[in-house]
Amino acid sequence: MDQILKPGQAVRCEPSGMICVAETLLGAGGQGEVYKAELGGESVALKWFFPHMATPEQRAAIELLVRKGPPSEHFLWPLEITLADGVPGFGYVMPLRPQRFKNIVDLMKRRIEPTFRALATAGLNLSHNYLLLHSQGLCYRDISFVNAFFDPDNGDILIADNDNVSVDGAGVLGVLGTPRFMAPEVVRGEALPSTQTDLFSLSVLNFYMLMVAHPLEGRRETEIKCLDLPAMTKLYGTEPLFIFDPRDNSNAPVPGIHENALAYWRIYPQPLRDIFTRA
Repeated sequence: MDQILKPGQAVRCEPSGMICVAETLLGAGGQGEVYKAELGGESVALKWFFPHMATPEQRAAIELLVRKGPPSEHFLWPLEITLADGVPGFGYVMPLRPQRFKNIVDLMKRRIEPTFRALATAGLNLSHNYLLLHSQGLCYRDISFVNAFFDPDNGDILIADNDNVSVDGAGVLGVLGTPRFMAPEVVRGEALPSTQTDLFSLSVLNFYMLMVAHPLEGRRETEIKCLDLPAMTKLYGTEPLFIFDPRDNSNAPVPGIHENALAYWRIYPQPLRDIFTRA
């Protein structure tokens, strides 16, 4: 695989002027590549945007986040912009995620076995830290199970991929969200991501964490023969229905298929179930 940066390649941080050295490629996504790197004798993460994603608008957004600073220590927040001679585009450095933090995919695949206390603590910590973000007039835009991490031993959390963060109401910048986590009004094209649509995505994330299931995937999902774009738009956008809706059971969990939802829902206290029903 061709990498944007080579091992040992130096990039310049702005505004400090410090040199950051790329070490190993950690992964790549739709926006760019992330490397383990060294900065001032410490290990950091270095993200470099693909040329088509390295827009002036994206750079201005990252520079704003650098100036504002993180809402709390639980955000893997951009620290500085990075540039390199002969390399198109730009990147940024951020703290490196410790290995003790896992995501909900690890939970779903049973690579971790957290206690209910750890899960509840993680859900509370995630909700509180997104509240801190919103209190600064910012929205996350893309809450999903790939960018929220938690320690399965104690429920401590980290929030990654913060280059999606923008000023609430600022309009289109980058992604609209992750399929299955986007608010129905965003799926329908009636709204852009905002602090309000973040709350829907957060409710899906917390439901996944506690129930190991999706809150809209019940009987209606099993009746779909091909989960193509029109089917997904209907399921998550035009006709979304909570699987435990107290007034309409047409999308209720199906025994033998949605066992996680059926098993976990009944063990949580009614006040928590009421919160998910309202959400």
